[in-house]
Amino acid sequence: MGKHFVEPPLFKIDEGYASSTKETPLIFIITPGSDPLSDLRKFSEKKMGKDLKQLSLGQGQGKQAVAMYKKYSEDGTLLL
Repeated sequence: MGKHFVEPPLFKIDEGYASSTKETPLIFIITPGSDPLSDLRKFSEKKMGKDLKQLSLGQGQGKQAVAMYKKYSEDGTLLL
C-alpha cells in the first residue's frame, strides 16, 4: 500500500499554531517514541519570548491542570 498509509505525516508546529485559537488549543497526545518538547520550547522562544507553561499529568494533577487550562485559555498563554 505504500508509506502514505503506515507513516504519520510530519506535524509542523507553526502551521498547527496558526490554525489554533484559545478556544481550540493544540493538544498533544504523546505516544512511545515521540517527544515534541524540544520543538515546542524552540517555538515558544521564537514566537512568545519563553512564555511556556508546563504541567505533567499524573495522579492528583487533574485539578491543577483544569485551573491552568482555564487561566491560560483566557490570556492565550502557551500551555504544555
